[in-house]
Amino acid sequence: MYTLFRSKLWGLALFGAMSVMSGSTEAAVTQPNGQAVPVGTALQNYLNGSANNNNINENINAQRDAQTEPQKFSPLCDFSGRYVAKGGGANFAIGWYNIDDTRANNNPPKYVPINTGAGLNTAAANSDIQILFPFSASLPPANMLDLTAASIRSSPAYKGGLIGFALVPNPNGTGTGNATQYHYTEHRFSTNCTLCSAPGPWYSTLTYKSNQLANTFYLGFEDLDFLNAAGNGGVNGNDLDYEDFLFRFTGVACVGAGLSCTDMTQQGACQIGVTECDAQGKIFCKNVVKPAQNKETCDGVDNDCNGQVDEGAQCPIGQLCSKGRCADPCGSEALCPLGQECQLGRCIDTGCIGKTCAANQICRAGSCVSPCEGIKCPAPYICSGGLCIDPCVGVTCGQGKVCQNGACVATCDCLPCGSGQACQGATGKCVDQGCQGLTCGAGDVCSKGSCVDPCIGTICPSGQTCKVGKCSDLPPDDGSGGGGGGPGTDGNPIDGGAVETGCACRFAPAQNGSGAWAMLAGVSILGLAAYRRRRSRRGQY
Repeated sequence: MYTLFRSKLWGLALFGAMSVMSGSTEAAVTQPNGQAVPVGTALQNYLNGSANNNNINENINAQRDAQTEPQKFSPLCDFSGRYVAKGGGANFAIGWYNIDDTRANNNPPKYVPINTGAGLNTAAANSDIQILFPFSASLPPANMLDLTAASIRSSPAYKGGLIGFALVPNPNGTGTGNATQYHYTEHRFSTNCTLCSAPGPWYSTLTYKSNQLANTFYLGFEDLDFLNAAGNGGVNGNDLDYEDFLFRFTGVACVGAGLSCTDMTQQGACQIGVTECDAQGKIFCKNVVKPAQNKETCDGVDNDCNGQVDEGAQCPIGQLCSKGRCADPCGSEALCPLGQECQLGRCIDTGCIGKTCAANQICRAGSCVSPCEGIKCPAPYICSGGLCIDPCVGVTCGQGKVCQNGACVATCDCLPCGSGQACQGATGKCVDQGCQGLTCGAGDVCSKGSCVDPCIGTICPSGQTCKVGKCSDLPPDDGSGGGGGGPGTDGNPIDGGAVETGCACRFAPAQNGSGAWAMLAGVSILGLAAYRRRRSRRGQY
């Protein structure tokens, strides 16, 4: 046993030390008998700048950063692997299996080879586990350390959901030191210690999220059997350094990662994000735009994430930024909808003439409100700064990515869809179940397997009404009393909502609309440009 597994006795001699690394107070994982893991510094040394790990310095503290999550993974199209280290002499292989939550705990996945000779590393048709790195009693040669063409998603054995990983003992029993246990990333298949001070499963695997590589996790395994016994007898010779078999898998995401999300702690474009795992395997929303990263443009979006929309956005000479686009100013030739008047080139609610609001508010029907208060946009539009915008307009995604809710995410053929959703091959997007093959008419959208009119229940911004699936400007008031928005399908006024964006000024009490524009029309082109520069705070538009 000593020659086969290096010196497992060294680990046992330190088993009760509890201070092998920087102290148990830093330990993130403890065994059911209270032992902090991993023991020693070998695992940490491999992860931080070693040639075995392609000189990648993960800056990982092996005890503090050790995790037992995630246990299940979403395989991506760019799946690959690296056999980082082999500290033990046992003859094992590493493989993957389809997660089946209905499988009984006492019936874990098993590996069945075609035969135990030449076909030892080839899974038979009835095998639950597929081999990634073959059985070996030593670290494979350099040209066999990397998996570069092992897309799990294209494997006939893949069932389209989540996967787990397993360390598999040699079916021949060769070089296993009488070890018969498989070690799974799903801890429900591990040996339970009912006699320990904190009864629960022995952890035969530790997981580390990469600090340097996207969608990458390290898996460190112990190789020998664990027993239902407390103390040293329970670990049965395992030295608990977790570098007996050490692998790096890229192109795997934790459950729920890789989806578009909204970071409510941010403002404007910085709210757009993609779900990701933290070091503990928990989902968080990682925003894809940082504050002040982008310059403000006339698009109805708070591009620089400072809480103001389109402030200082540049338009061609003679135009103003209004309603998220550069447009000719209102006036005698460009009339406003019923209920609005022209004020300094922009149509505003009549009740808002002369009204001053806080920088993070707008005036609607004479009251200062939050920009999106009361607005309900038709899908897939979202409210931004008081406008209904398509968050994917102007977003360009690279190969294998598609825009959803303003963020570039992996196409659904490379990332499993969530519960109640299905992959729509034509768009690469996850859609409601039943919508993947359904084509709807102009302006309609598919929801829960049926085509629906997204205008139903919609409340558009002031001066707009929902037509053919989007909020469009109402016709101008021609003095006949028409042009105003009637009640919506939910009983609310269609034109009830926020007013147009673009102006960052506060209007003082002023003339009526036509008089205001007559004053502005007399300003030279240079004066108009200077006037725009004087806009300093978001208020009434």
